[in-house]
Amino acid sequence: MIDEFDQKLDELLRREFPGAVSDDGFTARVMQILPARTPRRKWFMPAACIGGLLLTWLALLPSGLWQEVAREWLSAGVGPSSVLTLALLLFMGLLGCVWALDEAT
Repeated sequence: MIDEFDQKLDELLRREFPGAVSDDGFTARVMQILPARTPRRKWFMPAACIGGLLLTWLALLPSGLWQEVAREWLSAGVGPSSVLTLALLLFMGLLGCVWALDEAT
């Protein structure tokens, strides 16, 4: 229902008001007043990733999960702890990539 109303409104506006509305240079004046964009800091994302990695390591250091993962890896085995840890690392890595791509646009 709303889509039909929107289509009818669009048709009416296009029929009654052909062409773009003149702004008499308003847009150009506003663009001149706005401050210049600040350049992006290229070091910020890698530094944030390293900081997050260190903070995560410190927070999980007392956990028994890491000790279990270390035992599994040292015995050349893959158990549920290793699978869970690798799945969490993969998920967090993908989440970080999505965040970085979203920030870049």
